[in-house]
Amino acid sequence: MMKQVHGGNLKEISRQYGISENEILDFSSNINPLGTPKPALRAIMEEMDRLVQYPERDSLTLRELLAARDRVLVENIIAGNGGTEFIYLIPRALQMKKVLLLAPTYSDYVLALTRSGSQVVHFPLKREEGFAFDLDRFIKTMQEGADLVFLCNPNNPTGTLIRLEEIKEILSASRFTKTTVVIDEAFMGFVLGESVRFQVVEWENLLVLRSLTSFYGIPGLRAGALYGSTPLIEKIKAYQEPWTLNRLSQAAVMAVLDDEDYKQESIRLVREQRDYLIRELGGVPGIRVFPSSANYLLLETSPPMPEPGRLFDSLIRSGILVRNCASFPTLGSTFIRVAVRNHDENMLLVEALNNAVRKLE
Repeated sequence: MMKQVHGGNLKEISRQYGISENEILDFSSNINPLGTPKPALRAIMEEMDRLVQYPERDSLTLRELLAARDRVLVENIIAGNGGTEFIYLIPRALQMKKVLLLAPTYSDYVLALTRSGSQVVHFPLKREEGFAFDLDRFIKTMQEGADLVFLCNPNNPTGTLIRLEEIKEILSASRFTKTTVVIDEAFMGFVLGESVRFQVVEWENLLVLRSLTSFYGIPGLRAGALYGSTPLIEKIKAYQEPWTLNRLSQAAVMAVLDDEDYKQESIRLVREQRDYLIRELGGVPGIRVFPSSANYLLLETSPPMPEPGRLFDSLIRSGILVRNCASFPTLGSTFIRVAVRNHDENMLLVEALNNAVRKLE
């Protein structure tokens, strides 16, 4: 079984197992099950004739749309090449000595921070508590000393949601500790009413990272935005290379930002199918399903489910790719993460996991 650092590695899996990419259902990457919106595809085709022209140096047109929609200033936003650009850009620009992270959480945070010389302190989410977030314990840990906290919300891979009111309490406490707070809302599009990106005009120490690719089904193009107070944004922007967002990405995102029907249908579908998977997977022998507010679920496997390597191989042979969580801090190979896809595909996942148990009987 190969160790996965990210989901969506279809080409590697295809080569290793000799299976066509088209024959693999990718449950390892957390992409909107509705797929790419048609207006985005049309915008991409219309933009093809303009590829001979440079994109905007700083994506001003997109930033103006985002600012108007979210009631912030253009100066409060940077656009870029997906959320990952900012995960690496923030540590490089701010050079924080001590950073507090959840554990487990998205593994690129540690890589980006250590490359910039930061000391990483882990705040463990406890398996026996269902990976729930303990606000009081977190604030106490932050008060013991942290120049910056990096919170993925909902957390990846656990799906744990830190509520808006809890984030505000963290921000209030951070004023006394002089801590910069970064909230990565890569999957917040699937959760209503909990984003703090509107709050950046009120908190000088707040940065909010938004992916525009997972929710809108365009991870192959890459697009993201970083929200923050003007002083913080100016400091980070000074380290950003020009032209990091290409013409096709910007055109696709701008075409779908106001598509309310797509947004509401996406939220409805994910909620409905997440509930279905929680119910059905909870009945599979050897599977524990953890609570989630996101478009993915964390599962723990145990007997009679096959050991992790055999299970991974069995699922691949059934055309199912899941995310093995061995690379996440504090998790091991017995944990897997699965995306919420459409109903027919989710049924195939449930069937494949049930079949994996039956093969051992």
